[in-house]
Amino acid sequence: MRGFGPRLGLAILAAFCLLALAAPLLPLRDPAAQPDGLVLRSLPPWTRVDAVRLRDGSLRYAHEVRVEADGGRSLRRGDAWTRIAPEAVAQDHPDAHPLFVLGTDAYGRDLASRLVWGARVSLAAGILAAAMAVALGGVIGLTAGLAGGAVDETLMRITDAALSIPRLFLLVLLAALFRPSLGTIVLLIGSTTWMPAARLVRAEAQSARARDFVAAARALGCSPLRIAARHVLPHATTVLGVEAALRLGQSVLVEASLSFLGLGVPPPLASWGSLIADGRDRILDAWWIAAWPGIAIVLVVVAASLVADGVREGL
Repeated sequence: MRGFGPRLGLAILAAFCLLALAAPLLPLRDPAAQPDGLVLRSLPPWTRVDAVRLRDGSLRYAHEVRVEADGGRSLRRGDAWTRIAPEAVAQDHPDAHPLFVLGTDAYGRDLASRLVWGARVSLAAGILAAAMAVALGGVIGLTAGLAGGAVDETLMRITDAALSIPRLFLLVLLAALFRPSLGTIVLLIGSTTWMPAARLVRAEAQSARARDFVAAARALGCSPLRIAARHVLPHATTVLGVEAALRLGQSVLVEASLSFLGLGVPPPLASWGSLIADGRDRILDAWWIAAWPGIAIVLVVVAASLVADGVREGL
């Protein structure tokens, strides 16, 4: 893949995918845990908080920690002070100052952890839905382009009818009718976004059907399936590659839209769209809650477009 732009886009997509795959191995906090809704609520990025480690390994968060003469700890949470006995405090490194790199949300959940784990949902939905749309559209386009006649006319009228339906409205309707899950979201997005791929592949198939090598393959007795797979499909590789890259970015956007509306994956699973929904009412006083997933979506969509340009130029 030549050019700085396509390589940058590929690097961004690869980085997000690797981060999502490695999420269980990274030292991240539980994305659904709400350890302290008072002290950890809506912390800005790069905030360190005071905490006391207990003998059982857990942390007690506080706005202020004082060391008592007997080795105990006094914790201020809001305006109230509580005391922890010396025997309950861990002997080795009892005082901790955990860092929240990207801040926390209104429930005290770590945004860095939720962003990484949300990438698993958003990218999985985008990749699988894009693959389904390209595969389904490719089959329909090849069939229509090679068969011609009534088959071509019927499949293209079905495609035109599907294109005439407002996609987001249809997705919202179907998502409201079926129980939300990752599999449901993938099926809904993939089954409603295959039409552009079908039209592009049909045009390539019609062009290839009129060429001499296809006529020679027919004269040699090759089956229609072999002609489609070995002789026509390679000529549609360029449009399929470009469409797959563009469809990835669009599928991530659609999944984020459904999750933003509350029709995506159910909680406690996090996706980038639901993270934006969590922070939509606090843009002015806690901008970071919605900003980080928004930036991630923008980066993925722009990177997919850059990769699509690189695929088109390369093939």
